[in-house]
Amino acid sequence: MAITHLLKISRLEGLTDGVFSIAMTIMVLNLHLPNHFNTGDVSPIVQSNIYINLYMYAGSFIILGTHWIAMNFQWGLLERLNRIYLWTNMFYLMAICVIPFSANLLVAYPHSIYSINFYAINLLCTSLGQMITLTCAYYFKLNKNTYRIEVYRAALLRILVAPVFYISSLVMTHWSTSIAFILLVLPTAIYLIPGRIDHYEGVPSS
Repeated sequence: MAITHLLKISRLEGLTDGVFSIAMTIMVLNLHLPNHFNTGDVSPIVQSNIYINLYMYAGSFIILGTHWIAMNFQWGLLERLNRIYLWTNMFYLMAICVIPFSANLLVAYPHSIYSINFYAINLLCTSLGQMITLTCAYYFKLNKNTYRIEVYRAALLRILVAPVFYISSLVMTHWSTSIAFILLVLPTAIYLIPGRIDHYEGVPSS
């Protein structure tokens, strides 16, 4: 007998895709030319630190992209949903929506301990939110039966890479804001490289 699921995964995917697309769009809307810009003189662009703005835009956009890709792997594991999983996903998306604001704050105060810490805490919350949703699906057996525990462990270990750098950044701000900033960017470069979880894509599990 076929089982009817009242909670549709497609609805969750649609909401999540919408949140990510809006957050990514807000990132580019935060890019502005300096006031009283003269097209014959590019020095105001340099003086206004617009290169920092562009750097933060690119970095934060890629961070959002890595989270969206990671959620695609989670959706691939899902068989059904429950109310608890939906709420954990809501809190995760709430942290995702703050990224454009925290990136804007860091652009305005690039050498401030508080702005770097705010950005680091925001990214830490997104990683923890992603970990909680993954663990929630595993704990309540919401994933497809064909997936082994090795797949869950591979996904969890990949998620846990970023929090190590974010926590290190929070500690490093007391000595060097420049190094703390670099630590926030490093996980993004790591996530561009395929990991163990990618090996399970398209491979039948027993």
